[in-house]
Amino acid sequence: MRESPPTRHHVTTIAIIEDDASLILAVSRLLEAAGFETRCFQSADAALSDPEAGKADCLLLDVYLPEMTGFELQRRLAAAGSTTPVVVITAHDDPMHLRAARDIGACAYLVKPFSSMSLLDAVRRATASRGQ
Repeated sequence: MRESPPTRHHVTTIAIIEDDASLILAVSRLLEAAGFETRCFQSADAALSDPEAGKADCLLLDVYLPEMTGFELQRRLAAAGSTTPVVVITAHDDPMHLRAARDIGACAYLVKPFSSMSLLDAVRRATASRGQ
């Protein structure tokens, strides 16, 4: 009797695009402890130059980034064919940001500082919406 090869399960990958290195570290540790894989980018340009960024299972996207807003980054990724769900994070709660997050179809809008549980809930909802 032949043994079947081990099945490989999909590891859910979260792309974190955030210019604050300490927040990237904290969030990536939290997500990895919860069983997610993370890919971290400190700028929109870094994310755009990595073809895997738009293929992640979820984008955790800061509003203010050095080269462009997170909203513009998401629009560029979408124009390139990405259908990755987005969780928007911001330190500047503003009705315009909330409206822009809705316009890009964000699954969640979190204001810093957010709780670990609210972040995990948002990421789980976003990845579930993608069928993960």
